[in-house]
Amino acid sequence: MSLPQVIVLNGTSSSGKSALAHALQERLSEQYLNFSIDSILYALPPSDLLKMQRGEIITRNGYDWAALVRAYHYALPSLLQAGLKLIIDNAWCDKEEKRELLTELAGYSQALVAVHCGLDTLQTRERQRGDRAQGSAQWEYHRVHEHMIYDFEISTDSVAPDAAAAAVHQWLEGQPQLHGALATLEAFNIG
Repeated sequence: MSLPQVIVLNGTSSSGKSALAHALQERLSEQYLNFSIDSILYALPPSDLLKMQRGEIITRNGYDWAALVRAYHYALPSLLQAGLKLIIDNAWCDKEEKRELLTELAGYSQALVAVHCGLDTLQTRERQRGDRAQGSAQWEYHRVHEHMIYDFEISTDSVAPDAAAAAVHQWLEGQPQLHGALATLEAFNIG
């Protein structure tokens, strides 16, 4: 089985992307590094991370959300060039961020996976987590999947992470044609 170099999990905050990524890592026959946007965010000074989690603006000079996302995108090709395979996840809501991500990943085989979850479930998970700004999931809900053409879609409302990972794994074992990234980039260039 030939697996893609990158598995992109896109969904709202609290949709279960990270849990899915970890369960998928354990199932796949090849080793994948889970390199989430959280890998960058958790490198922030703890006080700044706490501000971001509460939805506050970081007041220190030198970085903002756009710079952090850009750094995340720019790091991806370096990891891939080093021969690593990646499962990446974020809630990509901005059209230009989506374009930048897919441009940075151009030339690498990639599976675009939509992670869906109902708004009620998202809001409940967000409250239970306590490490995300309240209202993030609702704000992202109608934006995260705009302008995206996916290779595979899964709902995590009532599916445990291991079962979701099993579904993604089974789909990958079928050696699907992966056209989501190219189709999305073409749509960006047309629209």
